[in-house]
Amino acid sequence: MTHIIKSNEFNLILSGGAALGYAHIGVLKRLKELKLVPASYHGVSMGAIISAIEASEIANKQKLYDEVFDSLSWIKPKLNGALLSTKKIEKLLLHYFGDMKMSDLKKALFIGATNYENGALTIFSAQNDCKIVDAILASIAIPGVFEPRVIDGVTYVDGYLSSNILLDSVNNNYMNLIVNVTGKEAFKKLHQKALLDFSIFAHLERSIRITIYNQTKLALKAFDKEYILIEPPLSNYKTSSFHKYQEIVEVGYKSAKKILG
Repeated sequence: MTHIIKSNEFNLILSGGAALGYAHIGVLKRLKELKLVPASYHGVSMGAIISAIEASEIANKQKLYDEVFDSLSWIKPKLNGALLSTKKIEKLLLHYFGDMKMSDLKKALFIGATNYENGALTIFSAQNDCKIVDAILASIAIPGVFEPRVIDGVTYVDGYLSSNILLDSVNNNYMNLIVNVTGKEAFKKLHQKALLDFSIFAHLERSIRITIYNQTKLALKAFDKEYILIEPPLSNYKTSSFHKYQEIVEVGYKSAKKILG
């Protein structure tokens, strides 16, 4: 079904999903073609990175996207505390955002992370006035993969653990455009031989996707505001497919064109 967004009075909600989140760029490309600009941005993990960039007034956003995604592709393993280091992406984000805080933005930005001490969802916004770089690095900190982020003495990790789509931050009655890259179209059909060949990592990834999918289904069922849902067909891609940037962007673009016209 095709939906029409008639004005800029809508909230854009971008899910987490690591490399699958590249599909968000394709959705944004379609919104630009339709001359639509969200009133607010709500993001988790990869959705947090993209939401922050879009909510900012950085001139050459495509250059920043290219640099950020390249830094994720070449991220270096480390042995203590987490598998990978985020120092390169942190340096890059600091170059563009510096000490900028959420309240410095003209557009409303909401970023979700998980309090690693009690498991609660934390929403960073202009209200608590966190630094944008801190909020992003907290939201992408997958436990065991990226190091946790400590902000004001509290340890935070990836927002997907508490909410992979940030619905609790919606505080108006606008239409909500939700892009969920780990939706029902993100699962490959299982065949017996393929299942026998599954690696430990393949089992782990599928299990996490199932957990997030069911978590999101429940959240959407309880969401009492009007929304349009885009769930790009990403079953052929892994969350680690950072080298398939253009392909995944195109999937997001085609999905947005199908849903938004």
